[in-house]
Amino acid sequence: MKLFIVNLFFFFSLMPFISPYPLATDVQPVSVLLGSLLIVWRFFERRIFLDYFSICFIIISFFSLFYSGVDSENSFEPRYRFGLIFAFVTFLTTLYYFKFFSPFVLKAAIYLNFFGIIWHFFSPGTFEPFAENFIRTIKGSAGGRGVTGFGAEPSFNSITALVQLVISYYFWKSNKISISNFLTLFVLCLLIILLTSSGTGYLLTFFVFSVYFLSQLSFKRIILLSILLPIFFISFINSSYSESRGGQILKLVFTNPSIILSDGSVSERLLAIEIGYRSLQLNPIGKGGGSYEKTANQVNDQFNLVNKYEKLGICCGRADGYLKNTVSSFARYSIELGILFSLFLAYLIYHCSHLKIYSFISVSLALIMILVSFSIIFPPIYLLLISSLYQKNMNYEEST
Repeated sequence: MKLFIVNLFFFFSLMPFISPYPLATDVQPVSVLLGSLLIVWRFFERRIFLDYFSICFIIISFFSLFYSGVDSENSFEPRYRFGLIFAFVTFLTTLYYFKFFSPFVLKAAIYLNFFGIIWHFFSPGTFEPFAENFIRTIKGSAGGRGVTGFGAEPSFNSITALVQLVISYYFWKSNKISISNFLTLFVLCLLIILLTSSGTGYLLTFFVFSVYFLSQLSFKRIILLSILLPIFFISFINSSYSESRGGQILKLVFTNPSIILSDGSVSERLLAIEIGYRSLQLNPIGKGGGSYEKTANQVNDQFNLVNKYEKLGICCGRADGYLKNTVSSFARYSIELGILFSLFLAYLIYHCSHLKIYSFISVSLALIMILVSFSIIFPPIYLLLISSLYQKNMNYEEST
């Protein structure tokens, strides 16, 4: 029974946007609820063991819950105040049970994700009414946007598929799946990313592949790449995918990287990071929970960020939305907790990193998601971090 719950947790960590009863939030709390159940179960078994990092994690989590700063106007929003506590539950559950995650569940999640993308691509009229029973909302594919599948929007599903690809690589290297299984999952994940036409997804996939191939270079491989890359580039430029939103960004990466900021989605991500960074300059100790909107507007008044990023590519008033709310965990918690969150984030990255290429890819990808795109409770972040941590061969007591 316990192992079944563990792998349900794994499944909903791989597919974080679906839920039997979707709530009004993009990332559904199913994995957090299952993780809480597993932690309580382990507590009654008297098998909760915390290292120094985990103790620091739980301390900052409760500090975030109660720290309101000195402004009495700061609001109490439970989903943000409890965010780091939920993140700690997700982290600890993944840490305790990662070795019990089933390859079958990984394959099932990827096949389901691929099925959703294909169905949405060929028959959006039948897919969307069905999928709305399990996810919060589905954004259309107008204006060059790709399909979402079982995700809130194309960029979210593309990044989820990229994480699934990276975890598949880890399972293959750990001898949990065969090379044929890995290659099948690899192709399916790439097709998902391609069909989302997400600029963010394309860029992050390009980053992951670049890092991996650069780490594998030898003289023969350099010669091979010098032949294959021009062929790939010419083929891509002349394909229909080069005109999609993601394809246009990828063309810019190859032809003129300096104007990559003209894509609105990239500029939005950088705006979120700069709001957090500028807030640290103005309020290094943070303004407390519930202070995001007021402080973000103060930052914008001083540094004129909205005008700056609208000139770079953000349109339709979307930049103003980042003064009310944000998808960036870094921006939110830099405003609320100040330098303390930056120190915690640095410790988290240090704790999970080591000198192997897989660690560099997985930890870097997790950090990018925290900086630009996702809530701190986004479960794939912790799959990436803990898989890297497991590569360190750390001895955690693990048994069911």
